[in-house]
Amino acid sequence: MKIALVETHAMPGMWKYDLGLARELERLGGRVTIFSAACFPRGEEPQGGVWRGFPDLRAQPNLVAKGLRYLAATVRMVAAVRRGGFDVVHWQHFNVLPPLEALTAQAFGPLRRRLVLTVHDINTWEAVKAGSPGMLRRTYGAAARLIVHHEANAPELARCFDLPADRIRVVPHGSYDGFRTTPVDRGAARRLLGIPAGAPLVLFFGEIRREKNLDGLVRAMAAVRERVPDARLLAAGRLRHLDPAVITAEIDRLDLRGAVDFRPVFVEDAQVDAYFAAADVVALPYRGITQSGVVFQAMTAGRPVVATDTGALGHTVRESGCGRVVPAGDDQALADALADLLADPARAAEYGERGRAAAAGAFSWERCARETWAVYEEVRRA
Repeated sequence: MKIALVETHAMPGMWKYDLGLARELERLGGRVTIFSAACFPRGEEPQGGVWRGFPDLRAQPNLVAKGLRYLAATVRMVAAVRRGGFDVVHWQHFNVLPPLEALTAQAFGPLRRRLVLTVHDINTWEAVKAGSPGMLRRTYGAAARLIVHHEANAPELARCFDLPADRIRVVPHGSYDGFRTTPVDRGAARRLLGIPAGAPLVLFFGEIRREKNLDGLVRAMAAVRERVPDARLLAAGRLRHLDPAVITAEIDRLDLRGAVDFRPVFVEDAQVDAYFAAADVVALPYRGITQSGVVFQAMTAGRPVVATDTGALGHTVRESGCGRVVPAGDDQALADALADLLADPARAAEYGERGRAAAAGAFSWERCARETWAVYEEVRRA
């Protein structure tokens, strides 16, 4: 089976997702070509290679130039896919420019009958949410099958966009097992990152958007420190449509300058493992999200998590046993759960080991590819 795997960003979490899925699909007999961005790492590639025609959106600050380059790359990608003789097109979908993506879905032409689209974010980030449901409905409606990462997401997707439930399939998100590069212990990681060796450390990691609720986590840390006085928070990730002053004002208001290390920058892939190795607990305090790659990164690293009960996130944590789940928006419950784990390293380690086992088992790429292959066979037979 000849497979076009389309994913236009190649951010650290997503290029690993692409490559992890491609590896296992090829073990099942597929031949995969990845259509992605210029920043997709060179090295291991699937049999069909990697088309790196999309721009690295991080490297282009001018929004107009960025949009034009993305549009031109989309036109070239569609042309390459249509002439490539693919049996299946699998689009890893994020909402960048909803009108363009709606047109792109239509432009696949006859290949739409074999178009599989994975919806990574049902309730998309605020900058494109307003006015986009109609465009997203067009994009999703063009696909033969839609994939979500948990049973909890399927009815939400159908309801939000008035889609037939019988076209939605569930395939779990894969872990990052197999992508940990340089093993690093907690002490070495902390030295690398400039973190005090003995401080109990909570990690917030990944793109920082309003719905990720970092400001709520800062408030929770004030309560955590009442029970664990030397606890610290390390928050690292690129800002997206959020003024950093929202976070720094909360840090200052609560007098947490010495306890919160706020690093609003993109974390290069070579350093990702060190951040997780340095942490005692990983916090996912989100107000709303479909699913998060960060929870799978924490599982792979054997780090316990405290997560809010939103989208599929709470379900994933409970089913894997990798940590604690608290109500979204409840700063005190978040603080209590974090303090409990920081004060009980044995329990935290137990959660971490359960997560590590789930990363290698329930969320292995072998399972994900097998279930994805079954979806491909459906659209080929239809």
